[in-house]
Amino acid sequence: MIKALALACSLLAGGLGIPQGAAAAVRVSEGPVQSVLDKAFTRAAAKFGDPGVQAVVMRNGKLIWSANSGKAINDPPAPVTGSTMFGYASFSKMVLGAYALRQVESGVLALDKPISAFVGKDVPGSDVVTLRMLLTHTAGYPDLYEHPEVAPLFEGGDQYDPNEPYTFAMLAKGISKPVNPGKRYEYSNTGFLILTHVLTKMSGGDKALERDLRRFLQPTGATNASLTAERSQEAFRRMAHGYSVEKQGVLVDYFTAFGATGIPTDLYGLPFGDGLFAGTALGAARFLDALYARERLLRPDTIKEMIRTSPQAAAQNDTYGMATERAEVSGRVWQGHPGAYGGFTSMGATDMTRGVTLMVVANHMNTSTADKVWEELAKAYASVAP
Repeated sequence: MIKALALACSLLAGGLGIPQGAAAAVRVSEGPVQSVLDKAFTRAAAKFGDPGVQAVVMRNGKLIWSANSGKAINDPPAPVTGSTMFGYASFSKMVLGAYALRQVESGVLALDKPISAFVGKDVPGSDVVTLRMLLTHTAGYPDLYEHPEVAPLFEGGDQYDPNEPYTFAMLAKGISKPVNPGKRYEYSNTGFLILTHVLTKMSGGDKALERDLRRFLQPTGATNASLTAERSQEAFRRMAHGYSVEKQGVLVDYFTAFGATGIPTDLYGLPFGDGLFAGTALGAARFLDALYARERLLRPDTIKEMIRTSPQAAAQNDTYGMATERAEVSGRVWQGHPGAYGGFTSMGATDMTRGVTLMVVANHMNTSTADKVWEELAKAYASVAP
């Protein structure tokens, strides 16, 4: 983990390189699809007041529509632009999951071998839990964020300090023995923290894993400025603030309310494999497009296994596979993942049949703003596109 950055918030207003004032939908090209998406975007975003939102649609590698609206930061005011960065939260699980499956393809890891083969005995249950269990949320680990030794380290706890780095050793105090590993699907942030520990060990440390992730993502066309697991001064300069919506619609700035002088150290980055990445809507869409539409990151047979609903999830009428799930809107099936943390929400997915990718990120968290905007855009797209 790197130290939080002591860069004044005022730089965000002056350093974003964008004009002040309201941001609006930005057309990539004219046409009936773009017009319908513009209207749906404006209508959907307005339901939540004035959130900061980015949205993009790609088709087989080509950007066909994008829009920005609202404020990246409320005080001092700065509008969202296409280069504004957002926390992806749990959308990150899909990025990390795809990277882990690439290591399986390379023979570095094995899906069904106990993770003790990679990390030894330093994780409870490591002699039974497998990589497949971690990816499918079937390992059975209780939520470590509710553990009495870990909960005080986060928002609401008396030891929360958004300027101090976290380590896996700090979080490991909250890892309990897994319950009936492999038997039941239960969404688990703990499992993805352990997955990151496995991947860090195999790469040779935090910096090595960050380097390997950059290399893995190169075929997507996303740069470190549009999709990253690394906190930096440049990222802070372009980062939106996340806002939670409290009673009577009062917004709480996740950055300033708790005294962060840079990017809060729990927002993204190592060791948080449950929410490792941040970036732009376009950066995330490029990843989805490369993964599901153009199959540039994994072999076709690996992708089929990744998106196949696990038996444990199917038993609970869920669609979760390995770090990904399905959504059906207007008769179209989309493959992707949502996210919500630190005042940010995200939703991105690909209609694999048509090669269409839709990604939305937002900096208001009440109900999931990004989910709702994404759904409206998915309906709008289906209404006019074959």
